[in-house]
Amino acid sequence: MTIINTHDGSQILASFLDSQVNLLVENVSLISQSSQSRISDLFAIYSAIIEDAISIRLLCENGRTNQAYIISRALIERVTNFCFLQLCTDAEFSDYLDYSLNKAGRSLDQSIEVNGKVKARIALNGGDFDLPDEIRVAIAKFTSERGREKTRWTNISVPERAALIEAKLGSTGLFMSLLAIYANASEALHGTIYGAVFHLGAYEAKPPHDQESLDCHFHQTLSTLYLMAGASIDTLFGLLASLGNESIDAAAHTSKNSFKEAAIATGLAVVKEN
Repeated sequence: MTIINTHDGSQILASFLDSQVNLLVENVSLISQSSQSRISDLFAIYSAIIEDAISIRLLCENGRTNQAYIISRALIERVTNFCFLQLCTDAEFSDYLDYSLNKAGRSLDQSIEVNGKVKARIALNGGDFDLPDEIRVAIAKFTSERGREKTRWTNISVPERAALIEAKLGSTGLFMSLLAIYANASEALHGTIYGAVFHLGAYEAKPPHDQESLDCHFHQTLSTLYLMAGASIDTLFGLLASLGNESIDAAAHTSKNSFKEAAIATGLAVVKEN
């Protein structure tokens, strides 16, 4: 029987996420100084994942679960991208890096137009400046034939990226994380009524109806957020270890064990008898 809808259950999974954060921090140097360029080039993403995980803990500890969903979406997509980019083609990796150069260049002169009229504009020196060649090339790469900005660095969807990671590892919890977090977080970001109250259980088949059921739902929500974040980080360590990076093997092993222990302690998994 699972206890994820109890205080004790949510605290077990909170401790699991804490241990995952500690592992991320302990391995900062291995990532930033990795001899594998695709790993070290993405250190900023790794660092952001740490910040996301810490933010989830702080928000959840203060009952801000709606906001925690939004940060969880960022963490899951960052983990997915980091892992995907270790496996993708050189062209796709180059597109990912160039996309940020493109955004940097465009940020120097941007505006909002409605019905052909400029409503707001932010421009360096009134738009009178020269861009480095590499940024001009990047902007050109992400400009359509009609002169419009291409707003995605890849046409490969997030689930398709997760599928490539699964093919490498054999299994991954990314799909469950995407299913449990991504769509709801998107609604929260887009300002819908659903997005403002889904975390309270308002649209559940059996919505909470008294203090006891509200408490159970709250702890289950906490457990979901902690579990999905911690499991995503476990996928990250597993992927890094699969690349033949022996220095990360210990972290991947520790992560996997922590995941199993938390799952067993909360009743999400059972001990397999030999």
